[in-house]
Amino acid sequence: MKKKIVYAGYIIIVTVFFLYYLFPGDAVTAYINYQINNKSPGVQLSITELKPSFPPGMQLFAPNLLYQNQPIIAADFLEVKPSYTSLFSKDKIFFITGDIYEGRLDSSILVANISANPAFEFDASFENIQISQIPAIKEFESYQISGIADGNIVYSNTEVPAGKGNAGIIVTDSMVRFTPALFGIDQLVFKTINADFEIVNQRVTLKKLDVDSREVSAHASGSIILKNPINKSTVNIRGEIKLHPTFIKQLANILPIEMITKKKSKTGGIPFRITGALDQPNFSLK
Repeated sequence: MKKKIVYAGYIIIVTVFFLYYLFPGDAVTAYINYQINNKSPGVQLSITELKPSFPPGMQLFAPNLLYQNQPIIAADFLEVKPSYTSLFSKDKIFFITGDIYEGRLDSSILVANISANPAFEFDASFENIQISQIPAIKEFESYQISGIADGNIVYSNTEVPAGKGNAGIIVTDSMVRFTPALFGIDQLVFKTINADFEIVNQRVTLKKLDVDSREVSAHASGSIILKNPINKSTVNIRGEIKLHPTFIKQLANILPIEMITKKKSKTGGIPFRITGALDQPNFSLK
């Protein structure tokens, strides 16, 4: 009896070993890419390597999702596992975790109807994301952004066919470099940036934006109309910015101090507006 158990265990181990190392990753990757392109024209998935994982799941090495040849999201490594209890129900749930932009992603997606137009709900949280590594951020020409982002996003197409969701993000240790300089300022360093968004179709509503730094603090809201490529999206944001004393002294070497103080509102802030394309926005003090 013991020998039978040993032999059975040996056969299982050998089978698992060969299934893992002889797994047809290229063929499966090609099939997945084919299915994605059929169901969502213009969307392409690129995976360097694909392997099975245990408990049953899938490991994706260097996956890269593109839309009309524009990078949407990329990762160093992702692991996809199903909720085993959902496999026997109409709604399938998959857990997606991994390393992305030097940070961590933990998410789940519920697919209610696996068809040409699936209904889905996506819930994700992320931490320690290096935003300077995000492809869309790299496309900006007039400024470069760096920082560490934590946040969450909930998105689905169950109510609105093109998609609806909410997102919250906190960016710390952030810096913006301007090319060329903005009002003679080469860069700004921010302690925290806290933002809440609502997404409906191609419109992103900035419900709240709070910025805090040694130089300035600001509050704003507005909207972004998404376009392809993403850096051509149009922005319309209004808010108030408060200049701290040290920063006012710095600006005094560039702008007349009366010009700055004259624009202050009753709350002590200076109204501002950002409009135009996302990659080359127009910034004005009102």
